[in-house]
Formats: sequence, structure tokens, C-alpha cells
Amino acid sequence: MRFISLPKKILLLTLLLMLVLLTLLTSMSLQRLNENFFLQQQQKQQQVQQHFNQYQQLLQQQQQVWVEAFAEVSGLLRQDSFQPFLAELERQLDAISIHLNIENLWFFGPDGQQHVLHATVFPAQLEPMVQYSFSQQRPGYQLHCGQSCSSMLSMPLANGGAEVAVIVISRTLADVVLAIGQSMQGEVAIVELGSDTGVTLLSSSGKVALPVLNTQRAALTHALHNSEGLRFTDNGKQYFAHVLPLVVQPGQQYALLLLEDISRYLAANRRFQWQLIGLALLCFMTFGILIYALTQRLSQRLLGVSRALPMLAQSRFQRFRQLLPKPSRWLADEVDNLHNASLTLSQQLEQLQDNVAQQTRELENMAMFDLLTGLANRNMLQFQLKKRLAALAAERDYLGLLFLDVDQFKRVNDIRGHEQGDLVLLEAAQRLRNGINKADLACRFGGDEFVVACQVSNPDQLEALAIKLITAFAEPMRLQGDVYQLGVSIGISYTRDNNLQPDDLVRQADLAMYQAKARGGNCLHFYSQQMFDHFQNRLALENELKHALAQQQFAIHLQPKIMLDTQRLQGFEVLLRWQSPSRGMVPPDEFISILEYARLMIPVGYWVIEQSFLAMQQLQHAGYADITIAINLSAEQLMDKGLPSYLDTLLQQYHLQASNFELELTESLLAQNIQDTITTMHQLKAMGFLFAIDDFGTGYSSLSYLRQMPVDTIKIDKSFVFGMLDNQADFDIITSTIAMVKKLGLAVVAEGVETQAQCRMLKAHQCDIAQGYLFSKPVAASQLLAHLQANLDERRCWR
Repeated sequence: MRFISLPKKILLLTLLLMLVLLTLLTSMSLQRLNENFFLQQQQKQQQVQQHFNQYQQLLQQQQQVWVEAFAEVSGLLRQDSFQPFLAELERQLDAISIHLNIENLWFFGPDGQQHVLHATVFPAQLEPMVQYSFSQQRPGYQLHCGQSCSSMLSMPLANGGAEVAVIVISRTLADVVLAIGQSMQGEVAIVELGSDTGVTLLSSSGKVALPVLNTQRAALTHALHNSEGLRFTDNGKQYFAHVLPLVVQPGQQYALLLLEDISRYLAANRRFQWQLIGLALLCFMTFGILIYALTQRLSQRLLGVSRALPMLAQSRFQRFRQLLPKPSRWLADEVDNLHNASLTLSQQLEQLQDNVAQQTRELENMAMFDLLTGLANRNMLQFQLKKRLAALAAERDYLGLLFLDVDQFKRVNDIRGHEQGDLVLLEAAQRLRNGINKADLACRFGGDEFVVACQVSNPDQLEALAIKLITAFAEPMRLQGDVYQLGVSIGISYTRDNNLQPDDLVRQADLAMYQAKARGGNCLHFYSQQMFDHFQNRLALENELKHALAQQQFAIHLQPKIMLDTQRLQGFEVLLRWQSPSRGMVPPDEFISILEYARLMIPVGYWVIEQSFLAMQQLQHAGYADITIAINLSAEQLMDKGLPSYLDTLLQQYHLQASNFELELTESLLAQNIQDTITTMHQLKAMGFLFAIDDFGTGYSSLSYLRQMPVDTIKIDKSFVFGMLDNQADFDIITSTIAMVKKLGLAVVAEGVETQAQCRMLKAHQCDIAQGYLFSKPVAASQLLAHLQANLDERRCWR
């Protein structure tokens, strides 16, 4: 790309704009001159027309006055005939012709008889004018052109006998043409344009009119028809012709022609135009020189800065400052600002480079080690794993990896603060150093996770090392007066395959560590292919569950609850089922936890709630109005702020009572956020909903909080019911739970009842309601009414 400096661009752009501006101004000035010239010519043409009309009126008035005066002097009104008048007129005719410049004179008697006094043959074209004067008793006026052009006046006369005669006077227009030529300072002529060859009838000078008529006749005719002037050149001179129509006769067109010599005017006009153009060019050149002088200095200074800037990239800061152009002595400008900014930039960059160099050296030392614990970090782990995996090709040992996670560390961080958490991490790192060999690599992987890489000849050595570390971490940590009893979960992976990627080995140990935490923590777990397959299956289940709701793969089943004292149907518990297209019926134990992990419990839970309302509406239409349906709520569902409004909307939509629904909460849910849980429960209780505590006895429970909750029912977990006949502890838990709940005024429901012996024992200890396969398995909502009809008698007691 061709380089053009910024000052040159400014110069070119400025000169271009200046040239355009001057061109426009010059063009407008020249156009204005031409417009003024044509405006003057139009004004002259109007003046010629006005002068001609004024002279004509003057001649007409003069002739009328003379005729009237002569008639009065001759005593025409006192005579009974026109003969005395004619005799007097003939006697003075020569003097009248000389005095008034009369060419012809005709007299028409009362009988219309023509008397030629001093005239040629009367033109036939003038007879209408004579008839007009006879009929209207008014003067007539007309221009007539033949060999020359004359002004014709017809004047009616009356004698003492009331007879009327008409006298016609013809007067040449030569005086008019001469007078107009003198007043307009040009040559005036009357010309005939209708014939093939033009004829000049009258001219004020006779110098130009005839030659112009011979050469410009067609152009003059066009100008006459379009009411325009004509500009032309003749014998090296410039003329402007004004053409005014006078008389139109059959086959002939007569016009008044004013010729004006405009050569001097145009010469002066051209001189002015060249002066104007010269002045514009002078301004343009002067302005260009000034702009060039200003931009050239700017260009040199900018080029000086551009030549110095590469020194910054080369870190030659001192040389950069030497090459910078000197600032202006007088008035500072933008380049001076750029000079100051560049100077400051060079100083800051020099300082920054020094700092970066120092920090780089520090980072190089820290890049491979954790700042807090001093252990190797992930970068060092990756580097060492690549080296050790590559070395496996020449050795028969195993490369093992222990992935450690400190149990309950998050609680220490959240409760005691990050400072105490850092102290725990320092102690954990020290115990890790003390528990491994010098050849082993201890690394902080991130947060509370650590990794140990070691080379062993037998995988059992990895288990022994893991047990040693678990034992070391089992010792209480005494830090600044506080004692922390923490454990450690360890996942173990190992390989002899030198082609295995470091990330894969770490991922395997990480997955094994999560299995150890799932078993309760403070233990170890080896990675296996089955574990990987289980993990892959869990991921596949999660992906399928994301589409299950939209594809209507879920369904609700309802399991009856029976009152033990009367065997009557008390209600149902709604259970979620998943009919997978590829897996068939998937048990809830396999997908409920995945729904919670994938954060799908809220949309699925709302779908279950609406399906329960629909089932309740169908039951009521079938006559089952006094039963309840129990719906299990997850922790996320209960804490969702939109739950109360959603339930209220469904109650109105399906026209149901809130007392027909029992919301089941697990003990583990209550322990998560008990105060918010109690607040939400009271809000829903105010709406009329019932509450039940599910799986009672399997998790955390507090009687003080239980008394604060608006609970109506306690459900005993089926694990106690299964063993109540064979295990005294389970039996005692059930009996004591029933007695305690009864004292609180709550109802008791036993889950998982499958035998008559269990049923009799529960009934004997005043359990209110039973639920289990002894009565019925969960039934699909679409089959529920038929199932009830088959298993209930007329009193709605279970058969």
C-alpha cells in the first residue's frame, strides 16, 4: 500500500475543498454577471416598447387635435355641406403636409364617396377602420406598412347639417424611429420578416439593419416568435437585437428592431471575469502555500516520532528519548502533547519492563509450586506424570496416583473462616509430606484436594500408603487453640501403560475419590472399569432424563393407604415412574438422585403436582370426595418461591380443596434449612394443605422443631416395618414412635406393610394407617378407578 503522510492528506483535502469552494464562488459570480446582462436587455426591450407606444400616442393626439382645430377654424359646424371644408383643406394642404409631416390624406363623404386630396390609392386593408369611425363616431388608429410604415388615423367629422364624414391621415414613423434610436443609443429599424428576403422599411441610421436582416433573418424571426433577444456577431463586433412585433398583414410580418453594439460591454465583462478567476487562483495558491508550510513542519515532527517509536519495541528507551523531536518553543500543539505522552510512556515502559523481569523471575520459581503449602502444583504434576509415564516403557513398575480430599473442610472454611482453613491446609500438607517417601511427589491439586504420585512394584503398596495417610489424618488437628477432627477420602488409580495420558490417570483417581466420599468418607477406593461404566451410565441417564419430561415418559402411580381400624380407604401416595424407551421401567432409586443432581426436580415436581390434582379431580367425579392424596416434595421444590402461587392456581383451575392434599417432607429435607422450611410450611398450612413427615426415624429429627411444624401425620419408614417381627430394636423404635406421635396428637402411617402379622402388630399398637403390598401395589392413574372398583366393597372397605 502506497504511503501518504497525514499532513499531505490534510493538504490535499484542504486544497481540494478550497478549489471546489473557489470554483463554486467563481461560477456563481459569472452566472450572476450573465443574469444581470440578460436582465438589462429585458429592461431595454421594455423601454423600447414603452417609448414606441408613447410616441405613437403623442402622434395620435397631435393629429386629433389638429383635425378638431381645423374643423373649428373652418366653421364646419356652421355649414350644411363639406364642400367649403374641403376647399379650405385643399388650399392649405401643402402647408399642413410640411408642418405635420403628413404623407397621405383621404376624405370620405357622408355617402362614403372617397375624395383624394393628397394621397395614393387608399389601401383596402384600412376600410374596416373607416367603417368603424362611421359606425361608432369614434377615431380609429392603425399601423400600416407597405413601401414604408405609417401611422393611420381615421377621424369622424360632423357639419351643421348633422352629416358625418371621415378624414384619414397617414403619417410616416420615421420621426418615431429616429427619436427611439437617439434615446436608446442604438440603431432602430422597422423591418419586414414575413417574406423570403427581409426588407428594411425605416432605419435610424441604416448602417447595420439591412446587413443584419440579410444574415440573421431566420434567427430574428425565431426571436420574434419567442419574445427573446438575439445575440450575434457581425464584422467582428458583438450585437444584441431586440425584436418587437408591430404589424401582421397577410403574408407579411413587420417588427421593430433595436440593434445594440455590446462589444465594449462584453470586453469589460470578460476582463472582469479573468480578474475574478485570477483573484481566485491567487487566493488558492496563497492558501495552499500557507497550508503546505504548516503541514510540512507537522509532517517532519510526526515522522520524527514514528522513527523513534521502534526503539520502544526494542527496549532501547534511552535511544528513543534521544530521537524524539524537540518540543515547540512558543505555542504548544498536539504534537507537543504526543511528545510529552511518548516521553512519559517510555519511562513507564522502562519501569514496567524492570518490574515484569523481576516478577517473571519470581513466577518462574513459583510456576511449579503452590504458594500456600509449598507443594508442587498442577503444572509440576503434569510435567512429572509425563516423565514418569514415559519411563514406564523401560521398567516393570506401576505408576500409582492417590487423589485425596479432606473431609468436612468446607465446614471449617464456612464456619471458622478462610484463615483457619489455610491453617488446616498447611497442616494437611505437612502430614502428607511426613507420610510419603522422598521419591514420591506430593501435589496440591486445588482447594482441599491433594495428589500423590509414586512408583510401586505392587498395587498393594498403594493401598498401604493410603491407609497410612488415612491414619495420619485421623489424628485431631490442634490449631491456635481449636481442635479439628477431619478425615480424608482417597481415590487410587495405577497403570503400566506408558501411552496413557496424564489427565486420564488423574481423572480415574478423582472418580475413585468420589466413590470413597459416597461411602461416607475417611476411606479409600480403587478405580475400576465397572466404576467408569457406572459413571458413564449415570451421565447417559442424566441426558435421557433431560428429554423425558418433554417426551411424556414420566407417569404417576398411586398406592392406597388403608385405615387399620375400619379397613376403609383413607387416600393414596403419589409415586413417580419413568418408562424409558430404551431402558424400560427404571426404578425410582436409580433416577431420583440424578434428577436432583441435574436440577430437574422442580420442573418434574410441578408436573407431578399437576398430575396429582388431575387424578384427584377424576376421583371426586367418581364419588371419592373424602380421601387425600399425598405428594412428596423435594427440598428445592419446597424452597421455590413460586410454589404457593402455583398450588393456588391449580386449586382454582381444578376446583379442589387444599385439605384433599397431604405434602410429604423427609427428615433430611427438614434438617437443611429448618427455619425457612417452617415458614413455608405455615404459609401452605394457612392455605389448607396437610403435612406429613416421611421416612421418620431414618435421619435427623428434633422434637423441639417438630412441635413448631404444622405437621398432621408421621410416616414410619418401611425399613423398620420389615424387621419389626424379627428385630427387637426395630420393634421398640416403632412402638415408641407411635406412642410419642400419639401424645403429640398426630396420625401415624406405616409404610411397607406386606404381611398380615405386621398389620395385626401395628393395629395392636394403635397405628392409624398402613400402606404396602399387603393391600395393593402402586397403580397407574389410568387404571386406578377400575382397581378401586375391584378391591373395595360397598362401604369402601378394602377386601
